[in-house]
Amino acid sequence: MRFAFLGRTSDEDAQDPSLSIPRQLASCEVILKPRGDSITAHYWDIESGRKHLDLRGNGADTSRFNVPVPRDGGITDLIRDAAGGGFDAVIVESIDRVSRMTADSTRIEQELERLDIPLFAADEPLYTNATSILTRRVKQGIAEWYVRDLLEKSRRGMEESVRQGWHTGGRAPYGYQLEQHPHPNPSKAREGKHKHRLVIDPVRAPIVVMLFEDYCVRLLGLGEICEKLNRNPERFPPPIPNRKDENGLPRTWSRSVINAILRNPKYTGFNVWGRNDKRPGRPQIRPRAEWVWSAQPTHEPIISRELFEMVEERAQRNASAMKAGMPRAAHKHVKPQARRLYPLRGRVRCGLCGHRMEGSHQKGSNWYRCQYVYRRGAAAAALAGHPKVHGVKEQKLLDPMLDFLSRRVFGPDRLRLLHDELAGATASDWEQHAAEAERLQEELGKLNRSLRMQALRLEEHEDPSHPVVALASERIVELTARKAAVTGALDVLKTKRPAGHDPDEVLAMLDAVPDLRPALATATEEKLAAIFQAFDVEITYDRDQQTLKLAATITPRADPRLRPQRKRPPRGTVAG
Repeated sequence: MRFAFLGRTSDEDAQDPSLSIPRQLASCEVILKPRGDSITAHYWDIESGRKHLDLRGNGADTSRFNVPVPRDGGITDLIRDAAGGGFDAVIVESIDRVSRMTADSTRIEQELERLDIPLFAADEPLYTNATSILTRRVKQGIAEWYVRDLLEKSRRGMEESVRQGWHTGGRAPYGYQLEQHPHPNPSKAREGKHKHRLVIDPVRAPIVVMLFEDYCVRLLGLGEICEKLNRNPERFPPPIPNRKDENGLPRTWSRSVINAILRNPKYTGFNVWGRNDKRPGRPQIRPRAEWVWSAQPTHEPIISRELFEMVEERAQRNASAMKAGMPRAAHKHVKPQARRLYPLRGRVRCGLCGHRMEGSHQKGSNWYRCQYVYRRGAAAAALAGHPKVHGVKEQKLLDPMLDFLSRRVFGPDRLRLLHDELAGATASDWEQHAAEAERLQEELGKLNRSLRMQALRLEEHEDPSHPVVALASERIVELTARKAAVTGALDVLKTKRPAGHDPDEVLAMLDAVPDLRPALATATEEKLAAIFQAFDVEITYDRDQQTLKLAATITPRADPRLRPQRKRPPRGTVAG
């Protein structure tokens, strides 16, 4: 029988994909080899087993890991390819590798059975009867119970940590600093881990007080406060931006940052956890009733609880005023829900600040305007050298984008043009990268064995003044330093893979894209928006250089019409 291997591992924070996936494959091969069966296709993902089935197959970027197992796609690709007859059965290491959720795991199993393709597990008998089905359902239930039980215990642990006053939210809120304490768990303390409490930042804490008083007492709007702070950045140092907001411009205050400070209850001295909801499709901030508060204040407060509650009271008054239609200067920038269709909505970025440009209809034409001044104020724009008014007419973007897609994605010369760009990413680059990674892994193994030998030498001699002890100790220091250097080199190598994907695979993927030039020529705005979404197009507009940077991402998963009946190559991006 021809088997398809299905594997899954958690992200790199929980497991090492370069070890887990090969181990899962080896477990399956051990079972199939005595039978004379073979594995002809390999499907695996790096993602949580609790992810919803409709979102599966979009986990971590697999190209970042040196996984020595070929990949024909993920679980969604396996289900799609099953109808093509490329394999007779599917095998996994254990049933929980399909999914940690019983309903999703059973649904995948039933979809394969509908195509007469059985799903086997290496730790189960390779046949199906009533007893084997009962055993599998029990294992699926245990897998779901295990992960839910782990999540519940982890949450209770976080709640207890909050009640004890430990900071659990990563970076300290603006106005506080982290005070480091030894970890109470001896084993984690030996690993160099610490726990933290919040202490007052004497420079920034008064700024936090001023923000609350400006908003709640002086009744200034967020825009007015933002402008006030950005006029004097040395007196009011802005917070450290998140990585997504780092754009090379000077650090400035923004409306969103100020709003986040005003809504943070930790400034009252209480420890609070569970405010943010990261589940897709849900509000980012949970209702207050779901927040976990410490019973008593755990750190020095910056503002009173009453002043914090005044923020919510003013926000509710403003919301009521907007519903009642009362004119308020603070709401002059608030726009009703857009009813106009912008084909490039969310796909145009400002080349100066890197943020997305917003659609705007002016004088009978669609425009895309940068919101830098609205979000950060005129003072921030002057400090960053950003124009106060920065926009581009939609037609100046649509024409180059349509020409770009016609030539680079659908045109007859697309393969030649891409081949010329990929000339630098030759097969030898990939071979050299893999060889260097293998060499470093071998050296790391030798270093670990040498360290163990030296440790055994130390155990053989109880006398600390023995010459062998001194030599072994010196050698351990040398080996440890070299091990740190090799481990660092491996980490760098994992992040610096050869540019792009394997050139042959990228060309094969582009060759599978149908010619949609006739559709582009007659497409309505709705059809254009759908095509732009299918290819995830993006435009970066640089007004100073008068240039456009255009990009389209090609993946057969984008649209059923783009799915070739062949082994799926990896995701690739065409840029121009």
